[in-house]
Amino acid sequence: MSYKTSRIDLINEFEIAPESTLFDQKTLAAILGCSTQLLERNRWAGQGVPYIKIGRTVRYRKQDILNFLQQQKVYHSTSEHNSLIAV
Repeated sequence: MSYKTSRIDLINEFEIAPESTLFDQKTLAAILGCSTQLLERNRWAGQGVPYIKIGRTVRYRKQDILNFLQQQKVYHSTSEHNSLIAV
């Protein structure tokens, strides 16, 4: 019987990993709360998280995932956004 990794396990693994760690699309889907099919469509469209392709294997660097998430942040006002840029 094979062990199926839960979403919580994947997120915990992501949290404790060094920033240079490479993750598969299953882990990224758990982090983003989306399907692996959406990640595939985004790759085809040239959107989403930057990825590394090694042969036929697709991997995502933790630092790239964190940068992508930071870019998705929604600001409630322009002053909030500008104050973060000034820092």
